[in-house]
Amino acid sequence: MRYVLLIVLLWAGAAQAEGRRLLSRTEAADWRAVGRLNIDGRGFCTATLIAPDLVLTAAHCVFSDRTRLPVRPNALHFVAGYYIGDYIAHRRVRRVMVHRGYDPLRELSERQITSDIAVLELMDPINEVHPFERELRPRAGDPIVVVSYAADRPEAPSIQEPCDTIAVEDRFVVMDCDVTFGASGSPVFTVRNGRARISSVVSAIGMRGGDQQVAYGAAIDEGALDSVLTDMVHGDADRGIRRPGSSIAQQLGRE
Repeated sequence: MRYVLLIVLLWAGAAQAEGRRLLSRTEAADWRAVGRLNIDGRGFCTATLIAPDLVLTAAHCVFSDRTRLPVRPNALHFVAGYYIGDYIAHRRVRRVMVHRGYDPLRELSERQITSDIAVLELMDPINEVHPFERELRPRAGDPIVVVSYAADRPEAPSIQEPCDTIAVEDRFVVMDCDVTFGASGSPVFTVRNGRARISSVVSAIGMRGGDQQVAYGAAIDEGALDSVLTDMVHGDADRGIRRPGSSIAQQLGRE
């Protein structure tokens, strides 16, 4: 596949989207496990509860866009079901684990996008909502649903349904979904038999054929999300947020 990678969806900028629409309060109740991940008071991404104490998002969200250093876990704050000042629950983050293949110093590429996965352990579990389950991998042609917070609509979740999976190569997913800044880490849902399951995480935007904007994501199959969860179980958190070639203490300014 040949696509032009434009920019990772971080925490600034805004472009009015046409394909997305704001969820009403009533509609948003079905997506309460999706929340806003506030980052050190400087911006936000979107994240999703996948267990009472675990949140799924994009790996690049937990690194500073300026220094490429990891954001301290206690500077990350997950707000489940956030809707114009109201929310279901809010929790600080205890620790962070990113995919082994993700390198914050590496330029954006298909390989980098397929590793753009992070799991955050919360200080305390959220028991008020049911976490979303996983669909192992989207398939080309599948209709999908994206729920996100974005810079142009930061106070309530937007939904696009349906958009389509254009292509899947290894874990690199190309979608015609309309996403913008703040949507990094947004869950991509595959709906089968009326049940929505997460199949991918939004990572970046790009161009297809020179004139069509597309979204890129990482499929969260066994080779991706499971490896992150295994590392978290083994307590290898320092490795999980370490820039290659330096200790976590150096990165956090302790050396």
